[in-house]
Parts: sequence; structure tokens; C-alpha cells
Amino acid sequence: MKKLFTLISAFAFATLSYAQTMGIVGQFTNWGTDPDIPMTSSDGVQWDATGVVITTNGGIKFRLDSDWATNWGGAGFPSGTAELGGFGNDIPGVAGTYDVSFNTTTLEYSFTAASTGFNEIGFTGGFNSYNAVEPLATLDGVDYFKTDFFFGEPNVLIKRTAPSTTLWGGSAFPSGTASEVPASSDIPLTVGYYNISFNKNTLAYNFAQVPVGIIGSAVPPYDWSVDVPMTSTDGGITHYLYNYTIADGVLKFRANGGWATNWGGGTDFPADTAFLGGSDIPVAAGTYDTISFNRYTGQYSFGGSVAPGLGINNLEKFNASVYPVPAEDIISFVSDVKEFEVIIRDLAGKVVMRSNSSTLNISELKAGTYIYQLISGNRSGTGKLIKK
Repeated sequence: MKKLFTLISAFAFATLSYAQTMGIVGQFTNWGTDPDIPMTSSDGVQWDATGVVITTNGGIKFRLDSDWATNWGGAGFPSGTAELGGFGNDIPGVAGTYDVSFNTTTLEYSFTAASTGFNEIGFTGGFNSYNAVEPLATLDGVDYFKTDFFFGEPNVLIKRTAPSTTLWGGSAFPSGTASEVPASSDIPLTVGYYNISFNKNTLAYNFAQVPVGIIGSAVPPYDWSVDVPMTSTDGGITHYLYNYTIADGVLKFRANGGWATNWGGGTDFPADTAFLGGSDIPVAAGTYDTISFNRYTGQYSFGGSVAPGLGINNLEKFNASVYPVPAEDIISFVSDVKEFEVIIRDLAGKVVMRSNSSTLNISELKAGTYIYQLISGNRSGTGKLIKK
């Protein structure tokens, strides 16, 4: 199949003129809402871009002339062989700063970490038991950032990995000036979703709660152009909008005023569960005393309140397990209850699968560690699964 795609691609490009452009698009560009990242070529075959900042984990594609008529995805990262067109074959990108290459004849692509100074700083903490460093992205080697990251446990340290290892902490949250550990303790970060920034020269850091709003044909000005902001007091997990009037129509919830992270898919109004990238939510006109949304559980309500916070602490616990561990394709859940809903999240807190079956096929998930939650009524069981 890949040979066929290669032949088709090679034939198509035999007639291309250099006037055409190649770009990089993906979740980090809101899938084309923001401009494509341009690539350069001297022959219309080998395309390159340097210092490309991928601000968030998520899908990536290459495409011609900022148009979906001709595009390529792939299964591998940071390198692999691309496939022409189609949905569901996004390159599984990881946030960072890269030099990118793509050859339209061989279909080989690569994302190579940019020069030292641009990928040397990240963070670690309770969210990963201090076992790894989550990289920060940068445009200039001075100001580092990461968009929409979920911290499931408190406390964090900023870490430089090159040219030498340095740990920075701080006493203030959500913003402050870091100092080197052990003179300073962990930054007292609280559980939640944050946009992160750090200046390597001044050591100023900031953890800004990720904003969530509603947008759609039911929301003024009724043309999908403006987000109506919601408020949150628990680290951007649960969001509220009070005494607000909407019209008949549809809407969605989304983060950071862009389409990289959005929720829809619920059909039972006025309360249901939304999914990442789900379809528009149909709503009825009215003035609602409370519109609420929990981005961790996906639950929303118009005229009522959903369970705040991570949504699992208020549930009675039951025993749950999964096998085999690690697993490559088929997994099975065992619990104290006969019927339950399965929710699988990545380590960033995003829902990647949801099912009412005790047996799932996870072959399409990327290799790594995931958190599963089994829900039955007001009871819950949780644990980890490993996809190899």
C-alpha cells in the first residue's frame, strides 16, 4: 500500500511547479485556523523548515498550498514514512522545537530536535513522580512555554538538561521568580490545566489557568466568531457561566480560544457528557442560572452544576484491574461490578477512548502509559494501563 502511495505521490509531483507551497499544519495551528508553518525547497521534492515550534502534543500533517486537497500524514514520530491524504492518520507530534524535513518522492519525514539551547529546558513534578522531564518549547532559546498541560498531582520543578543539569524551584504560585534547588523548594503548583511560561534569563515563571469558553450559533454574536469565557476556581477543571442567555442552535466548549482542544458530542439536553472533538451540541433557547462544564469528566449542564474537580473523589471506590499488562491490542477489565463505563485518558488528562464494554481494542493508541477509570453509578475504580 505504501508503495502505491509513493507511486501516486511521485506521479503527482512530476507535474508540480515551484510556485506551489508546502506547509506544516496540525493541532498546534488549530488545524489551519492559524497559518501553516512554511517549508522551503529548491527542487519541489525535498522540503525543509528550521526552528519549528510545536506548542502542544497532537496530530500533525503536511499539505500543499494551505489546502486539504493534497495532504500527508503518518504513524511515526519523530520520523516515518508519510501516507497521502485520509482522516485518522495524523502524525502523533510531541511538543518541542524541531528542524523538519519532508521528501515528496520517498515520503520520508523527520522532526529533529533543534540545536542545543532550544530544547534544554522542561519541567518535572508530582504529575510524573519526578521520573521524567516534560519539554518546554521556545522560539529564541530564552522564553520557553507549553500550552494546555494537565497536572494531576501538585508541585513542580523546572529543569535544565543541557549543557548541565539544573533544577529551579520557587515559593510563589501561579507566578514568581525561580531559584536553584536545593536553596528553593518545589513550586507549589495545584492540580489543574495550565499554560506555562519560563524565561531562562530572568527565571520568571508563570502558570496561567487554561481558559475555557462556549462558542457557536447559539452564542452571541451567533456566528462562531467569539468565545464567551467561563470562570473556574479549581485550576481550570470545572467551568461556570452564570445567568446567561443563549438562543436555539448549537455550540461547543473549547480551550484557549482555539480548535486545538474542543468538546462536543452530547445529545441529551440540558445535561450530558461531551467528548474531545465531538460534534456540535444542540441547545434550547433560554436564560440559564448556571451553565457548567467539567473538562476532566466531560460532563456539562445547562441550568445545573456538574461535579467539581476531577470528579472521582466524590465517588465510592471499587476494585478494578486490567490485563494483560503491557498490552498490544486487546485488553479486558475486571471489577467488583458487572456493568460499568470505561474512560481511558492519556497522561495529559485527555479522553482517548470511552466504552461500555469490558473488552477493548487499543491497537490504534500510541505506545505509552494511560489512566483508566471505570464508572458504575456513584462508584468508581481507577488504575493504569500500558500500551506497547
